[in-house]
Amino acid sequence: MWKPQTKDAVLREIKIREWRKRIGKALVSALGRLFLTTAKSLTAVWLWTREQSAKVAHDIELNRLVSQKHDKLLHLGETVYAMYRAGEISWQTVEALCREIEGIDRQLDAARTLPLQVLPFEPKGEQALPESASASQ
Repeated sequence: MWKPQTKDAVLREIKIREWRKRIGKALVSALGRLFLTTAKSLTAVWLWTREQSAKVAHDIELNRLVSQKHDKLLHLGETVYAMYRAGEISWQTVEALCREIEGIDRQLDAARTLPLQVLPFEPKGEQALPESASASQ
């Protein structure tokens, strides 16, 4: 069953086992630190991506409002010029267009002062668009 061994052979075997145990603990510790560092890095990248997505969405909304304002100003100019050429300037029509443009200006100011809104992650289905975004499409 057991071979008779010398005292030196037994001590050498004990040292080898202790060395293997230390190496195993060091390896497990290194793998744990690697996993933790990787998890922290992935979390940081995910949070950064979410913030950048919110910034892009905010910029898109601002650009949509600026474009809408530009279109209304163009329509106002065309309307006033057409009325001038026809000789029948109606200030009620011009005033209504100016009020629409003023409303867009207020929306722009509110959107510029509004902090970024990072939406929560919704894994099932599509995220619902805000009413203002769906109305412009």
